[in-house]
Formats: sequence, structure tokens, C-alpha cells
Amino acid sequence: MKKWLTIIELSEKTNIAESTVRRYIQKFPDFFISKGGSRSKRYEDTAIKILVRIKNLFDSGYESDMVDSTLRSEFAMVVDGGNKEDRESTSTPRQDTARDILEIKHALKEQAEALKQQQEFNKLLVEKLKEKEERDKEYYKRFDETIRRVREEKQAILQIAVAQEQEKKKGFLARLFGKQNS
Repeated sequence: MKKWLTIIELSEKTNIAESTVRRYIQKFPDFFISKGGSRSKRYEDTAIKILVRIKNLFDSGYESDMVDSTLRSEFAMVVDGGNKEDRESTSTPRQDTARDILEIKHALKEQAEALKQQQEFNKLLVEKLKEKEERDKEYYKRFDETIRRVREEKQAILQIAVAQEQEKKKGFLARLFGKQNS
């Protein structure tokens, strides 16, 4: 028959301070089966073994995430199915690890697919940029040709205007016979 213990009783049986017991239960709730409300909350007697293990791990210099990982490999986790507390008995640490590996493989496959899509997008983007660069080169080439033609036409117009001005300065007979006034 299961025995249910209060925080005070757990503290007495483990020689761990009440505040520390509370902190351990709060930090690693997945490993403790409880019943009752907040004031009358009691924990299954299996909590003694778990609390002692947590204390030993912390005393050995383990960090919280390492303690959690160790607990996951050594103890079954509590599955909360609404109001009823139940212990997960179908899963072993080895199965959990295999499930984790499958999840990691799936995540890596998704990342590889996303990377492939990103690479295809980048390739298309580079092609579009090259096309734009070619169009820009052609545009600037035509622009430079247009500027050059406009300058040549301007120069030709200027030369015609200078020639006409010189022609006006010549006298009537010089213009008629091709001589200039001196």
C-alpha cells in the first residue's frame, strides 16, 4: 500500500531541510506523485528515494540540467492526465533516448530541407542579380552613347553658329567673292 507523506515528513525521513525539499519538488516536479490541495498536499513515499538522489547529485557538483538528465535516466516520470496522477511505466530510459534521437533526426532533416530551399532561393537571387547587372550595363552603355551624340551635335551646332557669326561680319563684296574685310 502506498504511503503519502507531507513536506515535513519527507524532510524528517531524508534529513533535508523543508525549504530544500520544497525547492527540489518545484524544480523537478515531473518525478513526484502528489495528491491533495496546496495545504493538504502529500507525496508518495517514492519521493524519499528521489529527494536523496537529487541531494547527492547536487552535493557531487551537478548542475540542475545534469540532475534532471540523470533523474530522467534513473526514474520514471509522472504523467498528469488531468486530475489523476499516474506513473509512466511503459517507457524506459533507453526508449526515451531512442525517441529523443528520432526527434533530433527529424529536426535535422527539417533543417536540411530548409537549408536546401534557402540555397535554391539564393541561387535564383544571384541569377536575377546577374540579369539585372547585364540590363544595367546595357542601359548605361546606351546612356553613354546618347550623351556622346548629344555632345557631338552640340559641338556641330556651336561650330555652325560660329561660322554664321563670322559670315555676318564679312562685308557684302567679301561674302560675294569670298574675301574678308581687313
